[in-house]
Amino acid sequence: MFGRAAAPQSRMRVSVVDSEDQQAALRVLAELTQRSVLHPSILTAARAIVMDVPSRDDMGELEAIYDAVKHGTPVVAGFKKGLRYTSDPTMADAFIAPTRILKQCKSGACAGDCDEAAALIASLAAAIGFRAGLRAWGPKGCEGEYVHVYAVIGYPKHDPERAIALDTTVPEFTVGSEPRDGEVITAWME
Repeated sequence: MFGRAAAPQSRMRVSVVDSEDQQAALRVLAELTQRSVLHPSILTAARAIVMDVPSRDDMGELEAIYDAVKHGTPVVAGFKKGLRYTSDPTMADAFIAPTRILKQCKSGACAGDCDEAAALIASLAAAIGFRAGLRAWGPKGCEGEYVHVYAVIGYPKHDPERAIALDTTVPEFTVGSEPRDGEVITAWME
């Protein structure tokens, strides 16, 4: 369940944050994601992923990032098969920084749950100029108990008119697909 966060940092230090509610947990994940956007590994990966997309093709860039995370790409070290969905430990919701995810992928452990996928996609998109956010979803009547998170990206890049969902953790989803019939909250990165 989305909420209590264990956020691994460099050298495998772990910070445990017992958030007051899931909205606060979403803000923690958004802040962790935002701190990764200007990291050289994220900038390099984002640029490599979109290198073959025509210039100023915003949708092409989003599709390239989505496909790289969901299905893989040979242009990012350790990312041949993409990010495999794997659940968190049962005692906490582990929020792993996108920079750490890329490092784990290079070492052969390219896996994570919806938090990691959402954070990675949001940081990659933000690194090439998109407004990015994270959206938590829960079934109708969830009363603030959200169970899923995915990236949302402002589109088009320079004058966003709408948010496009990028959820790679649901096998049948494509660019723009998102869960239906539920309640959502969104944390936009600044």
